[in-house]
Amino acid sequence: MKVSIIIPIYNVKDYLKECIDSVLMQTFRNFEVLLIDDGSTDLSGELCDKISLNDSRIRVFHKLNGGPSSTRNYGIDRALGEYIIFLDSDDYWIDKDTLSLLIEKAESENLDVVRGEFVNVDAKGKQLFTPDLLEGNLNLKNQILSSYEMMKYVMNGRFFSWLFLLRKSAIGNLRFDESLKYQEDIDFFIKFFSKDYRCGYFPVQFYAYRQRESSLVSTPCISNLENSFTLCDVFHEYAYKVEDKRLTSYYLYNGIMMYYWILGLLASDLYIKQYKELEQKISLIDLRKKVHSWIKEIPGVHFPLHLYVSPYLGIRLYRLRWWGGRILRTLKIIK
Repeated sequence: MKVSIIIPIYNVKDYLKECIDSVLMQTFRNFEVLLIDDGSTDLSGELCDKISLNDSRIRVFHKLNGGPSSTRNYGIDRALGEYIIFLDSDDYWIDKDTLSLLIEKAESENLDVVRGEFVNVDAKGKQLFTPDLLEGNLNLKNQILSSYEMMKYVMNGRFFSWLFLLRKSAIGNLRFDESLKYQEDIDFFIKFFSKDYRCGYFPVQFYAYRQRESSLVSTPCISNLENSFTLCDVFHEYAYKVEDKRLTSYYLYNGIMMYYWILGLLASDLYIKQYKELEQKISLIDLRKKVHSWIKEIPGVHFPLHLYVSPYLGIRLYRLRWWGGRILRTLKIIK
């Protein structure tokens, strides 16, 4: 078996057939599909069983609900393929040659990792904003990249696990942290790329990422914030475990900036009304002090003012910038 396609499933009966059809239409045929029903309460589980009757390459598993991390881990543990690729059950692949092109690149260049790109679609599959393929990234398509180059120049903060074809032996014993229900992809790849692999970039937007109003990202949730701030510590810890020492400063920088980026989320309309309560619940003042103490570990690097002031003042700086931007856009001074 060459490729194991792991599809976690939870209450997606309206999207599941389109997702699986995009796999079954692939011109590359040497694969298995692991449909892992994570305790769905709609008809998704029954639909999986029905679809599997028509293709022997489809294996269906039913488990108690445990979230996306536990479901992906369940799939990794049962995968028979030399390579693993993830696909979320409300998304789909755009082109029938997707798998063939990914495998061809991995095999021809003896790669451990191949990463492609995505487009955004709405609930009905209509294309929304599409991330640009940066010219600098396009120049990387014919190069064999290190883990450092993959993290810094290709991923550039986009850690989506479903964009990667991964050699199973490279994953080894690494698994997704099941205590995380949000941004678990970031945690996984911080740890994965702490080892140096042969990586390749496939600059084709093969993956349709569906934006749904009920998604975790659009729903206020304190555990999401806690998971995000946990990543500060993960970046800091693995900064001193990386095989390629160029990643040390990169990880340290991102560990510090995670606080800054999530502070911006706290300043958004989604959370701002709960700020006082959240400051206490997630020990935001203590977190800022800890992250601020790491700045001395990468001398000469300049950070935003928000990292040098209290969280409350940092929030106000964000709000001031946003309101200023809104006023300037209203006056048509900026777009």
